[in-house]
Amino acid sequence: MNELVMILSDFFKTNCAGIIAGIIATVICCVGAKLWNAIKNTPQNINDLLNNIDYNNLNWKDELDNALQIRQTMKSCFPEYKNYLLIQYGSSVSPDSTLPSDYDFIVLMLGYPENEVRYMHNKGTISDISEGENKYHVDIVFRDYFSFLFAAAAGMPYENSVITGGQLIKGPEGYFQWLKNITKNNLFDRDFLIRRYRDKISIEKQEFKKCINEHEKYGLDKYYVIRAGYYYITSLLQFNRICKSKKVMIQREIVQLSKVRNLYADFDNEEIREKYIQLVENLKRNREYNVIEVEDIKKILAYVKIIEEEK
Repeated sequence: MNELVMILSDFFKTNCAGIIAGIIATVICCVGAKLWNAIKNTPQNINDLLNNIDYNNLNWKDELDNALQIRQTMKSCFPEYKNYLLIQYGSSVSPDSTLPSDYDFIVLMLGYPENEVRYMHNKGTISDISEGENKYHVDIVFRDYFSFLFAAAAGMPYENSVITGGQLIKGPEGYFQWLKNITKNNLFDRDFLIRRYRDKISIEKQEFKKCINEHEKYGLDKYYVIRAGYYYITSLLQFNRICKSKKVMIQREIVQLSKVRNLYADFDNEEIREKYIQLVENLKRNREYNVIEVEDIKKILAYVKIIEEEK
């Protein structure tokens, strides 16, 4: 175990900027545009298919893979990757009556991209936030497998939650099992995770500022501001909890950090708490919540920063 921690520590010291950028950054514009098109053009009956899967049909996994157009998207947007794992995760795998009836998938891409640029696209589906129809859409995230692996081994909550609660739909089972084996008994060093979060938050802060600037100056869709704000603020709240954690954390404790609704309790100010709830529920596509405004996100962020200064 100590040897694994040392290997990871040395790796991060050498490649930290590249890994964190791979975790946060989106694919370059032309790739993003193609992928956006592919996701938007996913067959409209996909939800019907997901809700009526015939598990007795030996080909149901292939049918789902084809309906999601994963192979076509890979060929069009990420041709350097030759294979992939399609994993379903979230409330559609572990039912929760408090969550919308949506479906979350992640595609872990296998291959060796040129110049060691390991891609990620996490824009999800269309930007009609909180619309009744949108709550039934499908979110598909594309990630480089090794970028995902290193983030999971470092103790990042999202990656660990996918590993523990995800279901492999398509792809080499051994690669998915390796993710489980390498993280399930791992002990995560709090101080190491704090350093990684500082890098993560720094990049998310830059992304949020960029989205705010492009929204105010060039009319960028507000969806991107909301999404960037959600990641930035949530990471700050998770960071606060990590700082208060024990010196050594286990995977179960790490996964709890990914359950963002638990973070509602971290707000003493009721007004700001309600704004953060609204922010989260918009990203969860809960149609009971009105679309949050950019100014509200700024107020949440200002409050969280005050908490930071008081620490």
